Amino acid sequence: MKRDLAKQLTRQYFESWVTADNERFIKTLHDKAVVRECNGTVIEGMEQLKAWFSEWNEHGNSVEYWDIKVFGWDEEADTAFVEWTFKCVYDNQEYEWDGSSIIYFRDSLIYEINEYEMKKEKFYPFRR
Repeated sequence: MKRDLAKQLTRQYFESWVTADNERFIKTLHDKAVVRECNGTVIEGMEQLKAWFSEWNEHGNSVEYWDIKVFGWDEEADTAFVEWTFKCVYDNQEYEWDGSSIIYFRDSLIYEINEYEMKKEKFYPFRR
């Protein structure tokens, strides 16, 4: 798989959350895809992924932005590493954080996503 296709699929996946576009979301994912969120939630297979996306986007929940800061690519492993910044409203509460994902590809689709969170607010205890 080529880097450009992996980057395009990753962007489409992120953008599908911002636009709540179910069709676009599904088109990026392998039938046996697995998503492991930074909060510990694991969603496996297309049936669960469709249900998760639909339920998440109900009741006024929204992703305000999910912006890619860095996109890296390992051609031998068909794996991307992505740093990003994210903001959403969920259950009428606003959340914002920085994060990273390791994204594995199979058959030119996203096969596995492992997400990691970093606090948005930073502090520097040893900066002088």
